Amino acid sequence: MIARNDEAVKLEEDDIDDILYSVRTDDKDELNSLLKGLAEKYTTTEQIILQSSIADHSGNTAIHFAAANGLKDLLHHILQTLNLPPGSDFVNRRNQSGNTSLHWSSLNGHLETTKLLVEAGADLWVRNSAGNLAVFEAERAGKDDVVAYLLKVGGTEKENEGETSNDGEAMTDVSTEEMQVDDAMQGASKDMAGTSLNG
Repeated sequence: MIARNDEAVKLEEDDIDDILYSVRTDDKDELNSLLKGLAEKYTTTEQIILQSSIADHSGNTAIHFAAANGLKDLLHHILQTLNLPPGSDFVNRRNQSGNTSLHWSSLNGHLETTKLLVEAGADLWVRNSAGNLAVFEAERAGKDDVVAYLLKVGGTEKENEGETSNDGEAMTDVSTEEMQVDDAMQGASKDMAGTSLNG
């Protein structure tokens, strides 16, 4: 009997590309087939194959692409396959721009995938490389329903825990400051409106 490897494995670039492409195209059957075949090829689990499928050039994962494209059912399937504890580092993994899957889901206004990520323990307080929270990305993209949801779940959670930021400022004050968009940021938001997250 071959021992299974429970550590991340180094996948070939083509294998990673195939997995991420199947997610981007919302092809659950192809994803399942790939996961099964690659788990056998690398003598590991489908969970480890998914966790090891990180694009070298961008740091994006299957969770990033499902969230960015609003693929609620596929994201749910991926999260079930991963079977990670709430708040797992992998759910909160940043790509090379510092964006988590929650940043992408929020920016694109995908409320249902945003909810799934929060239920999976996505950290609302992670800042991307530009210093922005997911709620700020949603706000500057005009995704009001996502903003309202994130403020509701984030504000209540932190308020109940009585947490403060590193400088002692109440977290609700920080989120209020994050929501204030100056003229320069509004212009940047308009410039980014046509930017694709794929790739």
